[in-house]
Amino acid sequence: MLAQCPHCQHSLMLSDAQLEKIKTALASLSSGRTLKIGCPKCKQPIELNADGSVAGQAASALKDVLYAEHTGNEDQAAVGMVAAAQKKPQPVRLPPAAPKPPDLGWLSSGVYSEREAVENVPHALIMIGDEEISTQVTMAFGEMGYQPTYARSAEEAISKMQFMNCEAVVLHSGFEGGGLEGTTVHQHLREMAMAKRRYIFYVLIGPEFRTLYDLEALANSANLVVHDSDVSNFSIILKRGMNDYNDLFGPYLEALGNYGVK
Repeated sequence: MLAQCPHCQHSLMLSDAQLEKIKTALASLSSGRTLKIGCPKCKQPIELNADGSVAGQAASALKDVLYAEHTGNEDQAAVGMVAAAQKKPQPVRLPPAAPKPPDLGWLSSGVYSEREAVENVPHALIMIGDEEISTQVTMAFGEMGYQPTYARSAEEAISKMQFMNCEAVVLHSGFEGGGLEGTTVHQHLREMAMAKRRYIFYVLIGPEFRTLYDLEALANSANLVVHDSDVSNFSIILKRGMNDYNDLFGPYLEALGNYGVK
C-alpha cells in the first residue's frame, strides 16, 4: 500500500491482496478513527487515516501511490513515492512539565534560611570574632525579633550593608584584628549618608568601652557601647540602650517621616 515506512524509510512491497485487505479495513473505519499497521523492518506502527493517508502527512501524495501501485503505473508510483517521502511527519510537541511541588523538608528540621525569611523582619548585622560574645549578642537580638546575619570579613560586611536593610549593626573593635580606628567597617559607617545611617542602631563592643556611656558612644558615632565583661547582660543592656535611643530620637525621626524625609 505505502511506498516506504515514514519512520525508517524502508520500502514497503505490498501485494495486491494486501492492498485490498487494507482498503477493506479502511473502508470500515468509523469517522475519526485510524488504522495501524506495523513496519516489517523497524516494527514502528504506521497510522493511516480513513482516506488512506498517513496521519500527519498530506493525503494526496499517498493516494497517488496507492492508485499507481494498484494500476501498475510505475512512473506515477515513483512520483508519488517521492512526494510522500518529502512529507515528513511533524514532531509531536508535548506540553511543558509541571513544576515540582516545594520541598517541605524544613518543616521537620525547623531550619528556615535567611533568604526565605519574611522581608519585613528587621535584620541585625553581627561582626564579632569571639564565639561566646557572638552567641550572647545573637540571643539578645533574637529575643527582640531581629533576624541575625553575619559577616566574616569587612568586604562582606560592607557589601551586605549596601544591598540589604540592616536596622542594627554590631561591631567588635577587634573584628579586623586591630583597634577601632583602623577598622574599615567603622569608617564606612561614619561616612555613610545620614539618610540611611539615622535608621541604623549601631553597637560597638570591646575592652576599651564603658558600657552605656552615651558620651563615648557619641564620640565614636555609635548609639551604644558595651564592655566585653558586660556581654553576659547584653540582652538587658540592649533593651535599655534602644529605649534611651527611641526616647531621644523617636520624635525627631517621626517628624522627618511626616515631612517625607527618609
